[in-house]
This record gives sequence, C-alpha cells and structure tokens, in this order.
Amino acid sequence: MLTLADGSMASLDYKFAEYRETIYQTHRYQAIFYSLLIKENFGKPVQKAFIVYTRSKNLLKEVPVRDIDFYALINMIEEIFLISEKCYFPRVAKNQMKCVDCCYKNICI
Repeated sequence: MLTLADGSMASLDYKFAEYRETIYQTHRYQAIFYSLLIKENFGKPVQKAFIVYTRSKNLLKEVPVRDIDFYALINMIEEIFLISEKCYFPRVAKNQMKCVDCCYKNICI
C-alpha cells in the first residue's frame, strides 16, 4: 500500500509473471479489490493501483481505479455469495472470449 503525494492511497501488487501487452482482468480486479479494502479501511481516496511484473524486469504498470469499478466489483462479490450460498452458476457467455479469465471455463464449456 502506498500513500501518494496528493494524500490518496494506492495498492502495490507484485506478480511473478510476464507482462503480455495487457493487464488481465483477473489482475485488474484484484487491484480494484485491494483498492476497495484501502478505501473502506483507511477512508482515503483511491484512484489508481500499481502492478509490478517481476518476470518482465520489474515492469511497473498503473491501473486506473474509478467509482464504476468499485460498483462492478461489489456486484461480482454479491454474485460470488449467490453462487456459494444458493449453488447457482452463472450462464455461459455468448461471446466465449469473455471466458478467458473465468474460473468456471473448465466446467461449463
């Protein structure tokens, strides 16, 4: 966790991975999750997060964090609870490119 010069805070996450010209959705939402935890626990604004890709010579990538990202994450968390409490599985995506980052892709396709 970092405190920035403007008084806001940001998460800093290290990935033992190579950067492949894009930040995977799983990495992005993990950064947003950390940002939500910072915002709720420290009461500070969070507008960005950082990921270090150690297998790409410690390449530092900035992830913008917006309010809409927090809302989307909260919806995901609610869906996770629905899945675990009611044994509900999400529907298969019409566009299977969305399945690339999905943890259910091996059991529903």
